[in-house]
Amino acid sequence: MRMVYSYLRLMLASWMFLGGIAIQFIPSAAAVEREARQRERQLQTIPFEQREEWVLEEDRKGAQSESYLRLFGVLLGGAGFAVALFETAYVCARSSRHCPLDSR
Repeated sequence: MRMVYSYLRLMLASWMFLGGIAIQFIPSAAAVEREARQRERQLQTIPFEQREEWVLEEDRKGAQSESYLRLFGVLLGGAGFAVALFETAYVCARSSRHCPLDSR
């Protein structure tokens, strides 16, 4: 039963790793187009004198939130990769030699 749990942990760690990689490649092209259309609608309501400040502030907010998301992706992927390596080593060690834990 320990091997089954180990394989389940390995599968979960692999999903974490792939999820961390997937986070690095967002947003999609469609999301970028939607954001551009939304920004144009919002710009129409802002007075002309304040548009430059508003655009700079919105860009800063967007860049900051995207950097936090990418950092989370790196941490998630790194943790998944580390756990996957550990579980792979564990499964290989248990299957290559007799393990004293199997007699329990």
